[in-house]
Amino acid sequence: MADSRFPTSFPSFCKRIIRERLPGEQAQRKMAPVPDQRPGMNDLGGLNTRGSAVLILFSLLEPHAILYTVRHRQLPNHGGQISFPGGRQEPGESPVDTARREAAEEVGIQPDQYEITGCLSPLYVPPSRFIIHPWLAFCQDRPTLDVQTSEVYEAFWVPVQDLLDQQNIKTRELTYGNEKLTYPYWDVHRVPLWGATAMITSEIVALYRDFLDKHRG
Repeated sequence: MADSRFPTSFPSFCKRIIRERLPGEQAQRKMAPVPDQRPGMNDLGGLNTRGSAVLILFSLLEPHAILYTVRHRQLPNHGGQISFPGGRQEPGESPVDTARREAAEEVGIQPDQYEITGCLSPLYVPPSRFIIHPWLAFCQDRPTLDVQTSEVYEAFWVPVQDLLDQQNIKTRELTYGNEKLTYPYWDVHRVPLWGATAMITSEIVALYRDFLDKHRG
């Protein structure tokens, strides 16, 4: 893969794109359920939403990889699903502070072990009414993890190449309420990578593809 020739320039690329124009909902909705009836971020007026944040830790160690967790099954929101380290905002806390705190609490990663590049496109999750703020961070290695087992069942890395491989994207049908939905997911772990985490990941993958395309020429 071309990425091995320029392992440290992707963070600079992301910093510029975050400052200029992110792929946003167009990229997120590629991994959204069908039909997708969630409101856009510009249509949330009057809804009783709650703030949350996650940390997307991107390792520049070859092969490039992203850190995910499997949430404990007993958690009230999205138990047993793949997620990023993160959670709800506490009173008086900024979204980036939430992402840092939750990463330290859930997987033992401290702020001096990574560099935050910026926030990707926020995402509204209707079942829990959370607006997720995804903070993208880079580290040069793969830090030793200290998993808080009361919240996190497992933490693991997924190589970005596995997310780029279209053969790893599959679909399944589920019933939510009285509606049958078709969910796309990444088949990169024994637990499917789907839902809000997949939609956030889809924007990261879009950034990475764009980065590779611009460097291949």
